[in-house]
Formats: sequence, structure tokens, C-alpha cells
Amino acid sequence: MYLVLFLFLHSNNYYMTTKERIIEQAADMFLRSGIKAITMDDISRDLGISKRTIYENFKDKDALLRECLAYVDKKYEQEHELIALESENTISEVFGMMKLGIYAIKTISPLFFSDLKKYHFKIFKEVLQVNQEKQINNTHTLLKKGINQGVFRSNIDLEIVSILLNQQLTLISNEDVFPERKFSRVVVFENVLINFFRGIATQKGIELIDQYHRDDGSDFIITS
Repeated sequence: MYLVLFLFLHSNNYYMTTKERIIEQAADMFLRSGIKAITMDDISRDLGISKRTIYENFKDKDALLRECLAYVDKKYEQEHELIALESENTISEVFGMMKLGIYAIKTISPLFFSDLKKYHFKIFKEVLQVNQEKQINNTHTLLKKGINQGVFRSNIDLEIVSILLNQQLTLISNEDVFPERKFSRVVVFENVLINFFRGIATQKGIELIDQYHRDDGSDFIITS
């Protein structure tokens, strides 16, 4: 039903500029293999262009990485908008975003995030701050919509609950809390979201969560 992140990353190359092609290819390679392992030589070889052409468009790897992160963020926002547009209610939208999140966890290399934090910390901090603010605002909008539809309780504090969800999602990739050798990221992600939204849902919302969970059971590890 929904386009997912990696499918969405690939556009029609015929209409793309050289710079856009470099960004798309580099973003795909960084996400799949991590940032450190991918060199400008690798990117130029996969695109069939010279390394000089890359440096004519980007001062260095950091400049390219910034453009790649902006590109991925834009594609993710477009995917989010598509899910919201096609969803019949807020709970349906939550499950659509869960599927997108699970796909990302399964397909994006953990090295991408660890490399970003270890070798490009300044960019990591910038991206983290912007993304947290954006996620909190998006959650606030989602919760308000859910309250209006009668699926979330009207007595929740929108600001506090939005921040709480964002902080819980941040914990998923925290190796000190959920070491990957012991916990599956997908299972942690599902547990956080399903239990979080059940906790703030009305009876109508809980019934919808259970219904979508049953209907889409094959897409999730946790079963109703």
C-alpha cells in the first residue's frame, strides 16, 4: 500500500541533474553500508562518473553528507504525508508509520548512525536537534487529530506526551539500555509504540489498535 523509504529514494534518473544523482546514490550507499566505509571513489565508480565531478558539486564528504541527510529527510516527510493522506483515521496512520519505521530499522545499517555520531559529530548534533523538534511537532499534530477523532483521551497534556514519545523512541537505539545482542530493535520499537498509544487511547482507540494489529499481524512481530 505504501511506498517505503528505500523505494522512495529512487527517482527517475532521466530528469535528475548530476548533483541530484550523486546525492541519491550516496544517500543509498551511506544508509546501506555506513558512512565511513563509503568513499568518494566508491560513489563515482557506482555512478560511472569521475571523482572530480563529485568534488565540482561538493566541497568534501561532509558537504555531501549534509545534502544526503536533507534529501532523506525530505523523502521521509513526503512518505509521512502520503501515509496520512491514505489513512482512514489516526490509528491507521500510526500503524502506517510503524510499518515505515520497521522497514527502516530492518534495512538501514546500524553503522550509518554510529558513523554519523562518531565521525561527523557536529552534523549529528545539528540533525538530532532539528529532527527532535520536528518529531515533537509532528507528534503534537497527530495527538491533536486523534483527540478530535475520539481515539485519544482529551485530558492528556499534548506537549508532555509528545516529548515523552520522542524520548522513548530515542531509547530504542541506546546500546546501554537495549544492547542489540540481547534485544531486537524491531521488537523494542513495536513494544514502545503499541503500548504507548494504547496507554493514551480511549476505548474506541484501543478497539481500533487491536483491530489493526489483528488485521496487519503478519507485518508485526508482537501479536495481539
